[in-house]
Amino acid sequence: MTMLLQFGRLCDLLENVQLSSDPDVLSWHLTESGNYSAASAYGAMFLGSSPVRGAAQLWKTAAPPRVRFFYWLALQDRCWTGERRHRHGLQPTDACITYDQEPEIIDHILLGCAYSREVWATWMDWLHLPNVDVRPQPFMEWWLSNRKRVDKHFRRGFDSIVFLIGWMLWKQRNARTFDGSTRTARELAVDIRLVTEDWRMAGYRQPGILLSGR
Repeated sequence: MTMLLQFGRLCDLLENVQLSSDPDVLSWHLTESGNYSAASAYGAMFLGSSPVRGAAQLWKTAAPPRVRFFYWLALQDRCWTGERRHRHGLQPTDACITYDQEPEIIDHILLGCAYSREVWATWMDWLHLPNVDVRPQPFMEWWLSNRKRVDKHFRRGFDSIVFLIGWMLWKQRNARTFDGSTRTARELAVDIRLVTEDWRMAGYRQPGILLSGR
């Protein structure tokens, strides 16, 4: 009985099918032309997903791939900060390694810590960017809002400088945590200035353009 019902349904489906001698044609419904493209297949992976604020600007920033990847992890809150290490039982406290006052989350390392803010303030003074607001807040929000305060001609350079400073703050935090190595905020600011030359030689000229233009 079941087989008869299934056969009946199949007949109903085939009732309006018109056979043709023309060859079969494959059509890709994700493009207007009906032709397959790798770009449309890649885009289909993100259908229904929510865009991550700052991701587009992040991947366009002139910085080495490892630096951009670090910021992608920071954007996802996936960096192994003191807070995360403490949460996983890898260290006894989540306090900031520099001043031992607040939990060491990524936003604190990059902008919230008094040490970090001193480095930023030194650099904003060198760049003559008094409109850039250096105060504790979510780092990516800070970057996206303050880049709009910079002249468009220097904006790409500002992005690179921001990524370089944050990267060096992260490296200094790791050196302090795992090697006991310390640098004063002024010393680190000078070190960052020297690294801009390394970036220039590697093809990332934007930080140097911003410095020379200021």
